[in-house]
Amino acid sequence: MLSVRSGLASVIRVGVVGLAGLCAQLQICAAPGSPLASDGPSALSRSIGKPESAQLALGESVFNTVWVPAGTPGAARRGLGPLFNAASCAACHVNGGQGNGPVVDGPAPIALVIQLETPSAHTGAEADGDPVYGHVYNTSAVQVIQPEGAVTVRYQEIEGRYYPDGIRWHMRVPRYRLTGLTRGRLAAQTVIKPRIAPALFGGGLLEAVPGSAIGGDAQTAAAADRYRTAPMRGRFGWQGESLSIREQVTKALSREMGLTTADRSDDDCTAAEADCLHEPSGNVPEVSGELLDAIVAYVRTLAVPTSPVRPERRAAGAELFASLGCADCHRPELPVELTDATGTKRAAVIAPYTDLRLHDLGIEMADENAAGERVPSRWRTAPLWGLGYRMRTESHPMFLHDGRARSPEEAILWHTGEAAEARRKFMDLWGRPRETLLRWLETL
Repeated sequence: MLSVRSGLASVIRVGVVGLAGLCAQLQICAAPGSPLASDGPSALSRSIGKPESAQLALGESVFNTVWVPAGTPGAARRGLGPLFNAASCAACHVNGGQGNGPVVDGPAPIALVIQLETPSAHTGAEADGDPVYGHVYNTSAVQVIQPEGAVTVRYQEIEGRYYPDGIRWHMRVPRYRLTGLTRGRLAAQTVIKPRIAPALFGGGLLEAVPGSAIGGDAQTAAAADRYRTAPMRGRFGWQGESLSIREQVTKALSREMGLTTADRSDDDCTAAEADCLHEPSGNVPEVSGELLDAIVAYVRTLAVPTSPVRPERRAAGAELFASLGCADCHRPELPVELTDATGTKRAAVIAPYTDLRLHDLGIEMADENAAGERVPSRWRTAPLWGLGYRMRTESHPMFLHDGRARSPEEAILWHTGEAAEARRKFMDLWGRPRETLLRWLETL
C-alpha cells in the first residue's frame, strides 16, 4: 500500500468583449447571444455547415460511446484496454464539463485519475511514466487480467480564524492511498499526480489565442518578471502538458482508455506488464483517423456556458479581483484569431480569466513522489469562465487539480507561492467585500 499526503504543512472588463458586434461580424453564432458562449457546455461555439455538422455529430457519438474490449462479437467500436480507467470520454467529461471529484472519504471516483511521471532532465520534453505502471495508474481491466490497483482518498478537515471579522475558514487536506499494486511497488522517483478530469468547453478558443499573447506582449513580460512564470510546453492540461486539443485527446484515449490512434500507436501497457501485452488488440489503430478527427472537432467547438448576471452586478467584484492581484494571472481578456463563415480570419477578444502560463503556487500544492518527497510543481492558470454555470448546475462543485477545494473560497486559500500576496489580501477582506468578490466569481 502506498500513501500520499497532499496538504498544509502548517494551518495557516468582464465577460466576452463586444458580444453583439462580434456575433454579427464573424457570423458564427450558434444561437442568439454570444458566439463564444452558450447555455450549456455541450452546445457549439459557432454555426456550422452540413459537412462539418455531420463530422461533429459523429464526434459527439464517439465521445459518448462506451467502448468494449477487442474481440467482442458484433461491436463496431472495440479495443478498450486491456488496462483502462473509463470506457468512454463522457464517463469523465459529462457534456464536456469537469469530472466529479470525491465528496467524502472512500474510493476515488472514475474522473479522478492518478497520473504517474518520471522527472525528465529535458525541459519541454514529454515526461516518461513509471517504469512498470506507465503514465496512468489504471484501476480497471478487461476480464482476463488484473487492474493495476485501487485508489482511496481521505480528508483532514482544518479551520482557522484568519478573517478580520472573526469568521472561520475551512479547508480539507487530501490523503491518497494506492492499494493492491498488482505489479509491485512504484519506482521511488515516480511522481504521483492526482488529476480530476478538467472541463473541455472553450478549448477551441484557447487554441486560437496567438502565442505572442501568452509569452510575447509587454503585459505578460512584466508579469513574468514579477512572478517568475515559466513558459509552458502547451496550453492544455492542469500543468500545460499538451500542445493541442488533439494531443490532449490522444493521450486520454491511449492512457485512460487503452485505445490506440495513428498519433499514439501504443496504449499504457509497459514492457513489465506481460499479461497486458499479450491481450489481443482491436483495429489498427483502434480509433480510426476519421473517428479521431471527429472527436477533436467536437471538443474544439464546445462552447463556454453563459452568465445570466447583469453587468452592473459584476463591477465591484471585478474591481476587487483586480485590486487583490488575481487578474495578474487570471487575465480577464485574451485576443484570439477566429475564422468566420467565409474562411476569413478575424481578430476577437475572449474572457477566459487565464494567462495560459505556468505558476508556482507553493509547496502545499506540490505533488509527491512515491518516496513521499515533495517535488516542484507549476500549474497552468486555470480558466475561470463557466464557473458560474458549474456553481448553478453541479450538486458538489469542486476545484483545483484534484477537487480538494469545495468552493472558490477554498481554492483561493490554497494559493501560496507566487499567489501568496493575493491570498493575503483576500484574507484581509472584511465580510461584505469578501462576499462581494465570491458572489462575483459565481457569475463568470
